Parts: sequence; C-alpha cells; structure tokens
Amino acid sequence: LRGTAAVFSPPDVAPDDWREAGHSPSRRAFLGYFCARTARHTAEIETILASIDFSVYDEAVVYGYWFFVAAATAVRVRRFLAQRGLHSVRAISRAHRYDLYPHVNRLGYLPCRASLLDALDAVYPCSENGAAFLRESYPAYADKISPAFLGTAGGSMQDGSTDGVFRILTCARTVPVKRFDRLAHALSAMDAERPIEWTHIGDGPELDSLRRIAQHFPAGVTARFTGALAHESVLRFYREHPVDLFVLVSKSEGLPVSVMEALSFGVPAVVTDVGGCAELVCDGENGYVLPADFTDELLRQTIRRAMCATDDLRAAAFETWRSRFTADNFRQFVQTLLSADDH
Repeated sequence: LRGTAAVFSPPDVAPDDWREAGHSPSRRAFLGYFCARTARHTAEIETILASIDFSVYDEAVVYGYWFFVAAATAVRVRRFLAQRGLHSVRAISRAHRYDLYPHVNRLGYLPCRASLLDALDAVYPCSENGAAFLRESYPAYADKISPAFLGTAGGSMQDGSTDGVFRILTCARTVPVKRFDRLAHALSAMDAERPIEWTHIGDGPELDSLRRIAQHFPAGVTARFTGALAHESVLRFYREHPVDLFVLVSKSEGLPVSVMEALSFGVPAVVTDVGGCAELVCDGENGYVLPADFTDELLRQTIRRAMCATDDLRAAAFETWRSRFTADNFRQFVQTLLSADDH
C-alpha cells in the first residue's frame, strides 16, 4: 500500500484525497490510476501546446467534458498556460453520470471530488438532479455549480404507425445498467390486442441473451436487432420508420441524449426516475416515468397505456425537445462562459 502511494501520488494530490480513499486497497489503487492518467494526459497536451505562442491571446478557458480525469487535466493545463504568460485562464468541467454519482462506481467512490471543486472555476452538471446532488454533497462549493443541459440537432416531427402495429424502439449498448432484459421479459408476457414490434439499435455483451428471450415471445410480438449503427443512421431510422414509443429503463442515468433524440422526432418515451430522466419526461404528458424499482407488470401496463395514447403525447414530446433540448443549448452554454468573463 505504501508502495502504491509512492508511485501514484504526485506532489499536488492533497493528503485529504488519500484519507478520503481510506484504507481500502481498491480505492487507493483507483486513486492511483486516476492520478496516473491525469499526469499522462497532461503531459501529452502540454507537449502539443508548447509550440503555440500564447502572447497573442488575452484569455483562455480549459474545458473538461467529464468531471473525472478530464477535469483534473484541465486544472493542470490551466497552470501550464499561466506559466506560459496567459494571465486570465479558467478551468471548467461538465459532469454527467459515472463521473458525478459515486454510487454508480462499484467502489462507491470517486477520487478528488472536493479538491477538483476547489481548483475548478465552475462545474456544469448536465441535469438539475446532478447539480442538486453535487451542491448537497459539497455545500462549500455550491456557488460554483450550475446545471447546463445538453441538446440535439436535426429533429423533425414524425408520424407514428398507421398500419396497426405498435412499434417500440430502444437504442444503447446492451449492458446491465440499461436493463433491456426487463423490457424483454415484460414483452414475453404481453397479451396485447394488436401486434407489437420491438427494434433494438446497438450491440453489447447482453445482445445474445436478448435474442434468446425474443425467440420465445408470444404470437404477435416480434423483435429485431440491428446491431450498432452510426449516429446519422440512427437519425435516418427515425425519419424513415414510424416509432410509437422509446423505452429506456436504466438503473442509473445522467440526462440521456437518446431520449432527447426520441423526443425530437415526436416519439414519447418511457424512462425510470433516475438521474435527470424526469427532467426530460413528464408522466402522462410526453411519455411515462417509472420508479427505479419498477416491476415487469408495471412496465407492461405502461406499454398498454402508451398503445392507447393520442397524438397529443407525440406533440408534447416534440415540444419538450423544441423548447428545452435543442442544440441551441450549446450556444447558450458558450454565452454563459462569455458572461462569466465579463464579471
């Protein structure tokens, strides 16, 4: 353990960070991994920046997209730029899911939380839920924490199915946290009065298992698995195929872009009340929100409820995207950074 600390603990890692890791060898090794990756990425970036003349710039913002190694690297690169003569340099970070909620990590631990908040100029979680969690966990830094939504481009209102088939879409890697097996088991016991077609876009370790479950679907319920598709192909799928319901029943989430994209084509969504999902979907208005510990029967009931929904649900889904989650959010984010410069 002492050897691990000696190898991985660079001079600017606070003693409190080692104490927070505790005496767990796994946590200490994870902290060491975090420090080593940060040092490596910083060295690579500084090598690239060393050839740039920064005297022509008045200020800079170093932006880490993840509140993890990227954020720690941003703090170090800010120091490097200041040493190169830039007098106004800020380091900021986004925050999403695995980099924000310690319970998502199997160790129940994320390194250097307080140290990063202390060193960064601002942190922007992608959801209100994430911002509230971070403020409650570290109230001393609440004034540095503000939500900043992501957004998507290219949406357009599409019609649902007109041939009597109810079409469900899922889109993500088939990993345990997404719980696609729960949807598959729910469909296995469906007694719907009209045909149901489930399409899954994406690959992953559980794909073969889902295929096996689908082989035993009841009459009238079918499944097809496209495998992984390029992003533009996913958007094309929405434009060229009717979709009646998007389903994402994850155990944990940040603010899922896949749901934003579904809404952007007027597709209502079923989500679980985890992370910021309830900020995207309002139960009964533009989709349905299930508790995190939902039952298969509740999911079946929700699918039946969606099969009876009117076009108002589709219109509300599209309006949610148009009013809150378009790519214009990125322009607003830049404006927020520029306004901070003014102060």
